[in-house]
Amino acid sequence: MIAILAAAVALVVPPAATPPPSPLPSAPPPLAVVAKYRAALKALREPRVFTVEYTLVQTGTRTLEQSHRIFRSGADERDETLAVNGTRSISPVVRIFRRRPYRYTVVALAPNPAAYDFVYAGPHRDGKHVDYVFTVAPKKPKRGITFTQVAIDGVTFLPGAVAFTSDQHAGRGSVTFGKSGRYWVARSAAAQADVPGGVAHEHLAFARWRFPKTLPRSTFETARPLSSAGPGLP
Repeated sequence: MIAILAAAVALVVPPAATPPPSPLPSAPPPLAVVAKYRAALKALREPRVFTVEYTLVQTGTRTLEQSHRIFRSGADERDETLAVNGTRSISPVVRIFRRRPYRYTVVALAPNPAAYDFVYAGPHRDGKHVDYVFTVAPKKPKRGITFTQVAIDGVTFLPGAVAFTSDQHAGRGSVTFGKSGRYWVARSAAAQADVPGGVAHEHLAFARWRFPKTLPRSTFETARPLSSAGPGLP
């Protein structure tokens, strides 16, 4: 906020009144925001090697809470279940996946202007920070997941949040993103769907992102049980 101080011209002249504060800078034109968003997505670098912890909470037709830690290198993934319903495992349950796509990359979840029409809905302000919100609609009818809204971060012009619907079970939800280290990554995801017996809700919260240069090969090998000692061995 800029304050302008007026000087008195003479003792008999009272100081000039302080003018009202300058308005916040106007938002860039919607087309310019979409162009910057397109460029930011094109320049985006996704982490190839990382570890992250997440908490999964399911409510509605069933109640479940799990804590996981995953290790990713390329398309290989190690998933460790750390706790279930508040009980921490002494030995984490480990699952190894090969050639498994990661579902929560920005590129996979950001509506692309080449495939979606963007209509400006207005700014969303949080203190000094501004997101530019657009409703989006696919240019061609599509099945499965359809994005309905994107909030474009006013600093990076990357997606800060996306909303989506699904043509199965009246599904709908959202994913939020933010900066961790030098990468733009998922922060949370929420979804709900109509299922027999009611409405199922699911929420994921991601934390403790780490970006090592490499992971040991043993990370993605299933542990083998120790062989029993044979006769004649101590």
